[in-house]
Amino acid sequence: MTSNMTRALPKLLATGVLLAGMGGCLPVSTTPLPAGDTREVDPPVTAVRMPPAPDDPEPPPAASDSAGTARLMRLAYVWHLASLHHPAVAVRGAPLDSAFIRAVTLVRRAGDPALLEVAYARFLAALNDPLTRVERADAAVSAPPPVVMTVNAERTRDSILVLQLPSSSRYEESAAVGVRDALRTVPSRVILDLRTTAAGADPDSVDAFAARTQLVEQLASVPFTMTGVRVRRVGGARELPTGWTFDDAWLGRDGALVQPRSPVPRRIVVLANVHTVMPRGVMGLLATGRAVLVAEDGVSDEALVPSVRVPIGAGLVARIRTGDLMHADGSSGLVADTLVAGRGGAMPSDSAPAIRVAIAMLRTGRLVRASRLARVRPRAVLPGYYDTDPYPYLGSRVLAGARTWSAMRARHAHRDLYDEDIDGVFERALPRLEAARSASEYTTVMMSVVSAFDDAQVTLRGATVDGARGTAMLPFRVRWVDGRVVISDVIVDSVTRALGLTVGQEVVAADGYPVPAWMLEHRRSVSAPNEWSRQHQLMDLMVRGRAGTSLFRVRDVTGRERQFPVPRTAAYAALLPQVERARQPATLALPNGIAYLDVDRLTEQTVEAELQRHRGARAWILDLRGGIADTSRVATAVLRAVRTRAEAVVARELHRYQSAPCLAATLREATQQCPDEREGRSRVVRGDTAGGFAGRLVALVDERTSGAMERLAATLEASTELTFIGTATAGSPAEAVDIPLPGGLTLSVPAAELRRADGSQWQRIGMTPLIDARMTLRSYRSGSDEVIDRAQQWLVQQLDGSRRRR
Repeated sequence: MTSNMTRALPKLLATGVLLAGMGGCLPVSTTPLPAGDTREVDPPVTAVRMPPAPDDPEPPPAASDSAGTARLMRLAYVWHLASLHHPAVAVRGAPLDSAFIRAVTLVRRAGDPALLEVAYARFLAALNDPLTRVERADAAVSAPPPVVMTVNAERTRDSILVLQLPSSSRYEESAAVGVRDALRTVPSRVILDLRTTAAGADPDSVDAFAARTQLVEQLASVPFTMTGVRVRRVGGARELPTGWTFDDAWLGRDGALVQPRSPVPRRIVVLANVHTVMPRGVMGLLATGRAVLVAEDGVSDEALVPSVRVPIGAGLVARIRTGDLMHADGSSGLVADTLVAGRGGAMPSDSAPAIRVAIAMLRTGRLVRASRLARVRPRAVLPGYYDTDPYPYLGSRVLAGARTWSAMRARHAHRDLYDEDIDGVFERALPRLEAARSASEYTTVMMSVVSAFDDAQVTLRGATVDGARGTAMLPFRVRWVDGRVVISDVIVDSVTRALGLTVGQEVVAADGYPVPAWMLEHRRSVSAPNEWSRQHQLMDLMVRGRAGTSLFRVRDVTGRERQFPVPRTAAYAALLPQVERARQPATLALPNGIAYLDVDRLTEQTVEAELQRHRGARAWILDLRGGIADTSRVATAVLRAVRTRAEAVVARELHRYQSAPCLAATLREATQQCPDEREGRSRVVRGDTAGGFAGRLVALVDERTSGAMERLAATLEASTELTFIGTATAGSPAEAVDIPLPGGLTLSVPAAELRRADGSQWQRIGMTPLIDARMTLRSYRSGSDEVIDRAQQWLVQQLDGSRRRR
């Protein structure tokens, strides 16, 4: 850690600046606005008192024991559920990530239940939600005692109906008769007293009682929709002009439509307290402005919204809110228009302050309403020194692992295709993240975690990633051919001439390790969907490294082996071509009227001219063995030149969503116990077919055909008559969404699965060519390309037919 950060942390803790960013909340003003005032205010929330912050500077890097690791796993799981499903994170920008960083240092050392409870209380206080709290595991065992329903109805001298109807856990038929009798003639002014002294009423039974008595229909004067519940729907992806992003949204569960019994307008005041379980129809009256709410010591929506209880150990559970009330006017939450102090004890009498305030409102006609539309705040972000410093704090390092693990559980489109137990991968990585003593060690651990995605489109980027992998290059490139590592390209200079390095030589040892051992050692450094894609990525990694000298052993065409040091320098990175087939022209006019076009080498400036130049050829060989940028216009130009179908289904997008938290302990259990909500969409391309190329088309593919190039291959297959020649593609075509990680790292994760046009699996399998052809060791030693030769042979057979009879 840098010295300035070490000096700044104790100072920030002492002044409370860091604490405010990690979960401290200022009380929100609940002053009601005058009628007609349209200013937006935040919904009133009850400030959660936070335990005092201990003086805990950054601890030294050290791994936790097994019990500490288990506590951190549970903390990461609670953070995972809250960050995805708690409404405050999406709406109010709650600083949950900052609170998590602080909680890591407290939870890892919490050896007894009291310390653990304090640590979680500080962590969950960042959400400023009384419902989200720490509870005893046995708290839900004892049910509240039933409360006998009592109904009182009185009228004042000036015809104000005071209907006392406390919510209950048990309703008698006599209570329903009493409510119906009281509502036979409803005056123009009504006080609906829903205060109670006991908690535990069932919302469904409260709503059922209101429906039996026609309470809301008698009080309403215009049709309206009852209050419903909204929950977060997470998962999937959508495309924006700036790229792909996660498709998180609200999933609303609308209430029923209420039809009034009489159109006569009424002024209604609802009285409630913290124990009130309010009928959804009454909340609809409040939201539509047909009633005002006077709260005695506050109101609570705990019984009306969904929540989950997550065990955190030591006989404790964390309760997490997973939904909000959703009113017909678009607002959410339960907002009191006026707040008065209660008297406590038994049910208040008519002389209680709440009753006096309600009567005064109705007699004067001044029904004050608070604004229920809250500002939507931007998502809370970490302070800059957490994100940009290459070596983050201990809590930030654990947060990076938790974000990656959370993406594996809920974001990654291919989370049911993992070869490894990703929960075990994260659990093994936690002690290493804690014990990382430098930016390089931290990045190395993150690279090993990311490799478990088994997806070539999952990448970890950042300056420290380049430093860990190295920015220096060898003076040659290699490829995996016939189970061997073969030199495919060499920079000719004095060094390579002195070493005798030539194309076609076999590398039998790299960096002092035999090739099989080197491949096994670096397997965790890349993320690949299958073996052929992994071998290709490892070949790119083999020539990279830190500047210096590496020991290599090569075998020439005669079988003689030599071992010698080879320099790695940053200068070779600029000299070594980064595209495939750099020594070969981008386009060629081959015999028999066949044109060869290397899509990987075509540029936006040259593609139109090259396509036009070869327009008169009998056949085209499109070489797709390489990469292409997502924003490149080369693919669009090629598709426009060869399209013969005005409309075609290229692929099927499969989006997976979760609208309820999955409480399964592991991802493997989640795939069986928590089915995803799946949504399929067809990816269709449309375009003009006028002037399309009329000749035969062949496309060359292999393991280098990945990402945007693999999607181009599928688009060409659907848009025209095309024959694939080569080997299977990488099997990793989906677009990725970026997730920022502490330490200046960025994780890219595909959030939507791509399947073939017929619905079959594409990920990990790839596209299998009709004709198998591959490069061999002889190809590199002779300087030829056997795949192009095979494509020419096949095209000649198709164009000219066999020249001899059988």
